Amino acid sequence: MMQTDISALRVVGAGVLIYELAKIAHPEVVEIGEGTQIDDFVFINGGNGVRIGRFNHIASFVSVVGSGELITGDYVGIAAGARIVTGTHHYGEGRRISPLIPEEDQCVLRGTIILEDDVFVGTNAIIHPDVTIGEGAIIGSGGLVLKDVEPWTINVGVPTRVIGHRPPVRTG
Repeated sequence: MMQTDISALRVVGAGVLIYELAKIAHPEVVEIGEGTQIDDFVFINGGNGVRIGRFNHIASFVSVVGSGELITGDYVGIAAGARIVTGTHHYGEGRRISPLIPEEDQCVLRGTIILEDDVFVGTNAIIHPDVTIGEGAIIGSGGLVLKDVEPWTINVGVPTRVIGHRPPVRTG
C-alpha cells in the first residue's frame, strides 16, 4: 500500500512511480509529470505548490520543506539527501524562530525555487528560497545554493561557485 494516495495529487502523469515510504504533505497542490520517480524516504511539503516536470528522479532522503513553491523542468535529477528549502524562519523584526507559535509572532520567508530542464542536484546539496538553477546546471554534492545559478555550469562549495561548464544536452 502506498503512503501517498496518488489520486490525492492535483495532477499525476502517466508512468509516475512513488515508492511506498515516500510522504507528500498537502498533495492537493502537487503536480507530477509523466515518467517521474520518487524513491522511499522522500518528504515533500506541497506548501504553496509543487510542480515536478517529466522524467524527474527524486532519490531517497530528499526533502522539500518550507511551505514555499518548487517548480522543476523535465529530466531533473535530485540525488540522495538533498534539501530544497522553499521557506525558512528568520530572526528579523524581533520575531521568534519557532513554527509552534502563531504565525503573526514569526518572521517566515517563503519563496520559489526553480530547477530548469536537465538540472542535476548532488547528494546532500542545499538550495535556499528564491533561487533559479539554470538549464543543465549541476550542483555538486554538499553544495549550498544561495543565489541563482547560470545554465550549463558546474557548481560546488559552500556557498557554491562555478568551477566549469558542461556541454548542452544533444537531442535527436
